Amino acid sequence: MKKYGIVGLVCLMAPLVFGFAIGQDIFVPELPQFMGIFHVSQKIVQLTVSVFMISAGLGQLIVGPLSDQFGRKKLVLLSTGIYCVGSLIAAWSPNIDVMIFARIMQGAGACGMMVCAFAIVRDLLSGNDSAKAYSYLNSAIAISPLLAPFLGGYLDVWFGWRAPFIALGVIGFMVFLLMLIKLEETQDPTSKIKVDRQLFKRYLTILKNRNFLGYSFVSCSALACFFTFFSISSYILIGTLKIPEVDFGYYFAIVGILFFFGSLAAGKCSSILGVKRMVYVGGFGFVISGAWMLLWTFYSGTNIWNFMLPSGLCALTGAFILGAGASGALEPFPEMTGTASAMYGSLEFIFAALIASVVMIWPVGTNYSFAIPLLVFGFLSIFAVWKVVR
Repeated sequence: MKKYGIVGLVCLMAPLVFGFAIGQDIFVPELPQFMGIFHVSQKIVQLTVSVFMISAGLGQLIVGPLSDQFGRKKLVLLSTGIYCVGSLIAAWSPNIDVMIFARIMQGAGACGMMVCAFAIVRDLLSGNDSAKAYSYLNSAIAISPLLAPFLGGYLDVWFGWRAPFIALGVIGFMVFLLMLIKLEETQDPTSKIKVDRQLFKRYLTILKNRNFLGYSFVSCSALACFFTFFSISSYILIGTLKIPEVDFGYYFAIVGILFFFGSLAAGKCSSILGVKRMVYVGGFGFVISGAWMLLWTFYSGTNIWNFMLPSGLCALTGAFILGAGASGALEPFPEMTGTASAMYGSLEFIFAALIASVVMIWPVGTNYSFAIPLLVFGFLSIFAVWKVVR
């Protein structure tokens, strides 16, 4: 089994998590116009976003245990292949039903890429080193909102709405070749766990662990807030504030840049603050962001400044939660990392998709759709670590 340093490991795993992130971000500028392209409502369009996350969440419950039995590399290659096929089906979708099916395939492939990346990190690192690696991987995720909305917006304007999905298929194929050539199996052959009836007992054991529940909840809360921003940003910026579609990427990139630097800062601070204090930093950041946005919008109405500035603070501090949450949740399970990573990711993605779907039930036109979730989940994250984690 090859040994990777933290930097080398992060660089190799970054394309896997980047593939997941760009699969969500690249077509954000197109969401408002999908209602006209497919002649459906806002709630139906939201399904193209939510089913990706739900598929990624449920798929992890299968992919994680399979990676514990068959190893990481085989599952990485299979998952990347499914991601490519789903992307190409989405590009040639004749109606919304086929598009939703393709997004389910994309989500299933993306979940395998993400689960294996996190499991590989836990195979090779532990403690503060794993928290540092997870935080740096989050900075790789942050590259997506820096690039994807620009790429998606211009591809849509120049070549039509199908072009961003073709680009995803090409990116997936490139990641497949990279993993085929560069990735070596990281799982210890003696630690393989067969998928059998004991799987449900292992999941139950994981769910009974207080630290897993506490840290998973704070990660769920953070991702729910980020996913809510992802879902509503195009409606507020393009729909309400009339930002041109090709300019949307500039605003979206601000949040990505701040999340990127927040992830780097979280990686640097992990050894100093420790996992629990990192969650407090993120939780208080969410509370301040939500209160700031709520009060400013109440007195001034929705505008660029009172949407973007608090969202930026949320991105900057929320990176602390995601890195610490993953490390704290997976730390108690070195003997079944893939299974624990699957349960962690499944809870995280399904929770985020459900919260965003609830928000999108009502027409999005003001900042309240984002400010309220920030306040609620900021307080709940702080409470969860204070009362649940030991």
